[in-house]
Amino acid sequence: MRDIVHLNAGAASARLVPAAGGRVSALHLAAPDGRLVEVLHPYPEDFIDPVRWGKGGLYPLLPYSNRIAQARVRVQGEEVRLEPHPDALPHTLHGTAHLQPWTVEHHDAASAVLVLDAAPSPAWPWHYTGRLDITLTQQALHMRIAIRNAGMRVMPAGIGLHPYFKHAPAAQLGYRATTWWLSTADFLATSGRALAADEIYQPPRALPAGGLTHYVGGWDGQADVDLPRGARLRIQADPVFQHLVVHRPDTAAYLCIEPVSHVADGFNLAARGVAGTGTHWLAPGETLAGAMQFVLLNGENP
Repeated sequence: MRDIVHLNAGAASARLVPAAGGRVSALHLAAPDGRLVEVLHPYPEDFIDPVRWGKGGLYPLLPYSNRIAQARVRVQGEEVRLEPHPDALPHTLHGTAHLQPWTVEHHDAASAVLVLDAAPSPAWPWHYTGRLDITLTQQALHMRIAIRNAGMRVMPAGIGLHPYFKHAPAAQLGYRATTWWLSTADFLATSGRALAADEIYQPPRALPAGGLTHYVGGWDGQADVDLPRGARLRIQADPVFQHLVVHRPDTAAYLCIEPVSHVADGFNLAARGVAGTGTHWLAPGETLAGAMQFVLLNGENP
């Protein structure tokens, strides 16, 4: 069994697995009426594979989210080659922080601080540090994620969280956004445009049937999603998280709603002059950070 950090706040509980990339492996929140709701599709705590990780729980997206096309990125006019991910060839996938063990800097009954010192590697040849501040209350999980450029040269950077929510195919999803990003068959964003009528999710409605991956921009930082058995969860995020990824596999086993700072392949899009990508470049010593919370609005007995 991996070392587990247990958080408790009244009836609510969360389980953290620092060695598995700083993951939250399980989360139960108490609804306003006191009933307990399982929020996350559970992560297999005894399974750590840095290439084909278990699909469950919630993990940090650092130093970027999603894919970088052809595993190449331009920084200050220089093309930097990265190590591609074998399941996303020839591209990269979801950064490196969730593939490394994190350290518990602080831990009490209802909160924890996890930190990561990530040395340069073929997958990311910049030195960075990561930090997760996690606090549990009866109705919410509060998280702040930060990345600091610990090296001596400019570094592209992005932040986000990748949760796998409990899901029923008829569940409704609601959010406000301004931009729909078109994408290729291998999940690279290409250009943004205004939302079409069937791409608007306010008021909330069910997703189309089957597997899907949606990239939206101009997100206002709030999203509501139905969990099984009548529960509804609200995501509230700081303005740095202007992009949202909505992903569901063909099996509909779970639903991922990922608040992120930039769109897929945003660094390369920005280098070509595409606007609205949400990308950041950090000077040495500079930090990019943002907070979000997952709040249970109501629920029924499981």
